[in-house]
Amino acid sequence: MRTTYEDLLRAARRSAVEAAQSRYKNRSEAVDDWRAVVAASAVHLRWLRHRFRAADLYDEPAVQSDRPLGRLAQAIGAGSDLLALQDASNASLLDDPWRLRAARAEVAAIALTGADCVIGHTRSRTPERRLAELASGELEKLARHGEPSSGLGELGLLSAGGPVSSDDELSMLPRRASRWERADDDIAVESLLTRDLRSTTAQIRCVCGYVWHLACHLLASSQAELSAVRRLELGVLKQAVRSAEAGALRTAESWRRRLSDLDGHTGTPSEVMFLDLRAALDQFVRPEGRLLEPDVLVPDHATAVRVLEVVDEIVWSAEQVARRQQRAAAVLVSQGRLFVPRQDVSKQDPRYLNKPNNTKLLQGRWLRTTRPEFFAALTACLAWSADHLSVASDVARRLAGTSLERRPSHGQPLRKPAPDFELPELLDVQDQGRLP
Repeated sequence: MRTTYEDLLRAARRSAVEAAQSRYKNRSEAVDDWRAVVAASAVHLRWLRHRFRAADLYDEPAVQSDRPLGRLAQAIGAGSDLLALQDASNASLLDDPWRLRAARAEVAAIALTGADCVIGHTRSRTPERRLAELASGELEKLARHGEPSSGLGELGLLSAGGPVSSDDELSMLPRRASRWERADDDIAVESLLTRDLRSTTAQIRCVCGYVWHLACHLLASSQAELSAVRRLELGVLKQAVRSAEAGALRTAESWRRRLSDLDGHTGTPSEVMFLDLRAALDQFVRPEGRLLEPDVLVPDHATAVRVLEVVDEIVWSAEQVARRQQRAAAVLVSQGRLFVPRQDVSKQDPRYLNKPNNTKLLQGRWLRTTRPEFFAALTACLAWSADHLSVASDVARRLAGTSLERRPSHGQPLRKPAPDFELPELLDVQDQGRLP
């Protein structure tokens, strides 16, 4: 699974509790670290469309440190970085006033917990104490007007980056699938040749085979303890990936008749990452060169749930790779960079037949064209595979319980914080249930 916004806030709260219980030997260090907490909170609240006015009173720049309050500032900053990385569709969640109120209250409560540390290290009637008390007062007001009963909702499910991984083989699979997808995303589609796309087609076929194998073992394992609904969904998933694999096989045949370059070996970063993913899958399903039995591969229900999460990440990554392969093929066709056998073209358009004259030997056996009807079989196979992978991805998402917010799109321009959105203050926390 991927680290979510709610996970980062939970980690920040733990850092705040540790900071509140810590002691500084040097008072100036506590003040400097608190300045970093205020700066990080101001940026975080700015992404939540609120201006933290007390932060304007701190003139000196904040410095990063590894002390308790410094770690709290980094944890708060991680949450704002996640919000900054969201695409436009996910950023629309920041228009929900109730979720905004809950998120602001959570961030304010976290910073307010850390404020106990700096207040305990400063003397009364000093400038540092007055600034800390002003910031605490504003934070307390935000925290008091939060929505503890409603929670963060979909806002808390926002995510960025790759899935969390630990040292065991099963946890490494989602991470490596994400690396494969991101490596493919970093390649400009205009730079791809047919040998690169042939490699991509083979990668998709291979992934579909592994996913089908995992789904079969989930169904065959007597220890998985999956519900009837999940077993039915797994059957649909198997059919979808098998259809996608069949489409990839037909795509591979089409690439033999539609070329942009001579045969050769590709060296794209995505292929390197895919080989890493395939090695990890091999190590999981056949650690000693022999396929594991279903009850050995999936020994209990907890492992079955984790395998469903692995399938979800792998299928989603394969869908993204297939969609980009579609775009790359469209670029090759539109730019006239694909060679088509003259024999195939002449079957649809007699004007391309060899002319019976003395220059027959000089007429090429291959020609270039931008007419889409000569690539109908190729584009249809690409669309078939991508569409069935999309169906499989939807099924896998339901099986694993993954939300769309955990999958932000890439390649979006950097966003700027939305304008401030000041919410009406609630009269009292206990009166929230009587609000319209």
